[in-house]
Amino acid sequence: MERKEDRIGNNVRIGMLGWRDGILDTVLDTDAATEVDDPFAISYLLLSPERFSVKAIYAAPFAMNERAQDPGTGMEMSYQEILHVMRLCRKEGHCAVLKGSGRWMGEDKAAVDSPAADDLATRAMGYSRKHPLYVVAIGAGTNIASALLKQPEMKDRIVVVWLAGNEFHDSPNVYNIYQDVRAAQVIFDSGVPLIHVPCNHVTSHMITSVPELESCIGNKNALCDYLIRSVKEYGKDHFAWGKTIWDLGAVGCLVNREWSRMEYTDAPIITDQLTWSRDYGRRLIGNIRSLDRDAIFRDAFTKMGAVAAASDEQTLNFV
Repeated sequence: MERKEDRIGNNVRIGMLGWRDGILDTVLDTDAATEVDDPFAISYLLLSPERFSVKAIYAAPFAMNERAQDPGTGMEMSYQEILHVMRLCRKEGHCAVLKGSGRWMGEDKAAVDSPAADDLATRAMGYSRKHPLYVVAIGAGTNIASALLKQPEMKDRIVVVWLAGNEFHDSPNVYNIYQDVRAAQVIFDSGVPLIHVPCNHVTSHMITSVPELESCIGNKNALCDYLIRSVKEYGKDHFAWGKTIWDLGAVGCLVNREWSRMEYTDAPIITDQLTWSRDYGRRLIGNIRSLDRDAIFRDAFTKMGAVAAASDEQTLNFV
């Protein structure tokens, strides 16, 4: 008997997960204020119109760090940071910006209501297997899991590209999963076409440094100044120090087919104990195995540095 989660079929799923030329209709789900890497990914996405038609950006909840202890507070901070980065990119009003979940998913794994989840559940239904909506996710999975629960039929109309756990021989015990384990379980169990972008040992190679940032995008514009300052403030001692820009990999793997290598593998199970478990009868997902760090940074830095410099008055308002 065919499993309900396999109703799409792996042949169709592989077709949806495979490389697609042209411009991708895209939404971004981001916990923008939790770490310094999110603004890099947001700006890279917005500044790549030759590849992405950005339809909406969703504010994801975050907590459990020094910036926020409550997911609702974290989501509100993310919402404001998204607007801030869009202004710096000179993309204010470019697309819809919606607030996401104010709490984590409960034990019953019921959808958490939010404007972001409602928008995704509705928006996705305008797409198809041949023309899917790309959902790039660089935060906890609450908004996306909630949308999937609200509208299960959307799962064969989207492709989720999620910076989630570590490699499958390692652990899913990573920030974007352990904050809302139940939401992560919903996504991995849903049957949605999923491209998993691991932290260790894939996006962990997306490292830059203060000297590199200053050399490549220093004194270019308000966006670049903000990104450099954010990285400087993150680290106390910059000598022989690098900062991992994890989230950039989730965007970069979609920009050029030569910049990443992906395998197809059976979707692992995320256990309540935050380990991977394997059932090799489950549907296939894509798993990114490597990224071309230099090519992605080169492209991102070029686009960030090309943003027109604002007037002094505008710059003060932006920063």
